[in-house]
Amino acid sequence: MKRLNLVRYFAPVSTRLEAVEAELSRILQSDVAVVHKLAQHVGKGQGKRLRPALVLLACRFCGLESQEDVRFGAVFELVHTATLTHDDVIDHAQTRRSRPTLNALWGNTLTVLFGDLLYMQSMTSAIAGRSFRMLEILANVTTRMIEGELIQNDVLYSLQTTRQDYFDIQERKTALLFAGCVETGAVPLRRYGLEIGRAFQLIDDLLDYTATSEQLGKPAFSDLHEGKLTLPMLTLLERAPEQTRPLVQRVWKSLGNEPMTPEDEATLRKLIQQHDVLAETRELAKKATQAALEALATVQGDKAIRKLLMEIPEMLLERSR
Repeated sequence: MKRLNLVRYFAPVSTRLEAVEAELSRILQSDVAVVHKLAQHVGKGQGKRLRPALVLLACRFCGLESQEDVRFGAVFELVHTATLTHDDVIDHAQTRRSRPTLNALWGNTLTVLFGDLLYMQSMTSAIAGRSFRMLEILANVTTRMIEGELIQNDVLYSLQTTRQDYFDIQERKTALLFAGCVETGAVPLRRYGLEIGRAFQLIDDLLDYTATSEQLGKPAFSDLHEGKLTLPMLTLLERAPEQTRPLVQRVWKSLGNEPMTPEDEATLRKLIQQHDVLAETRELAKKATQAALEALATVQGDKAIRKLLMEIPEMLLERSR
């Protein structure tokens, strides 16, 4: 697994990204002690800021000169953070980005309420932007993300999970958020964002079966432990059901409270290799990457930013190598 180094790609909007950080700090500032405590913890574990960077790059690509790119960069990052916060509660996750989750430190109730607050803060900031189009995009994205979460939890710990379930969840929880980020710059960029989101999630799901816990910043095989059947495991269940189903049921028996036994982990890795189950996920990620490039080719914009936008999907794909 290769580490993402986004500095070069974000260089043209680095000053604007700093402004996004300042805006996030402003929005999260609170004189309510418990909110301040939770916000401080979230702030220290910040991610790569890929989503706000895509907002800024899309706006620069399409020549939109406005302070609103910073606002909506922060808005999309808040929505993303709120979703992760709720996900950690639902998944009983104890670590994220190599740090304890909010729910591990302060319990589920405070964490869920803080996630709700993040959603409300994102909406409040978006409303202040006075852009009906952006409110429409944001409302659609958040609605679809919650639908994805509902679908995912409806099939949690279920061997009846289908490929259609998987792709519906992927589309709603990941791809549409990426689409919303770049649609901020221009509606024609929506397809580019969708395909990047699809590739991103496919690679994430692939890494859960190939990377170490240290590389992931959370336990390996987390998806399986949390009751989620992503494409690699769905493929393995199709190709080796007699061997795979009992293994999955043993892992699920603990409801994620106990680590997989060394024997089961060794069996799982052997089955993955024997049945070449990762190839399809990797190939679909490549196809989504190519589709993103094809979509971008149809949109007019700044040449220098276009070059970066063309390199980002390939760079994301490099994570799996």
